[in-house]
Amino acid sequence: KERELNDLKSRLVTMASHEFRTPLSSVLSSASLIGRYDQFDQQDKRIKHVNRIKASVKNLTNILNDFLSLEKLESGKINCNLETLNIENLMEEILEETKVIVQENQKVRYKHSGEKMIIADKHLLKHILLNLLSNAIKYSPT
Repeated sequence: KERELNDLKSRLVTMASHEFRTPLSSVLSSASLIGRYDQFDQQDKRIKHVNRIKASVKNLTNILNDFLSLEKLESGKINCNLETLNIENLMEEILEETKVIVQENQKVRYKHSGEKMIIADKHLLKHILLNLLSNAIKYSPT
């Protein structure tokens, strides 16, 4: 069991290093480019890179949350707080948050059918749906 735990920790560190490298590179390159756009007419380019930085930071936060959720799940510390919520409103929030990571020429389409009101843990469901959608955006062609 100790060997399995050490292997798991090693894989986790390797995966974390890999997952963090891409968003951090994006933050660094965008921050560097922002410094080059010093003319007033280049405001749209600055905004584009600021949004890239924001999206990358959100991505890093999501990765950290994934790791923390995994740790909590394994230790049995995840609490499920069920509540009645409007799934359409939740999806609107999620779609708004993912707008900054959608690549040029990518489109995210959402169509709802079925019940609008559900009983779920809003935090956990939002985390799951954000993760799925951000992966779909990340791994889909433009």
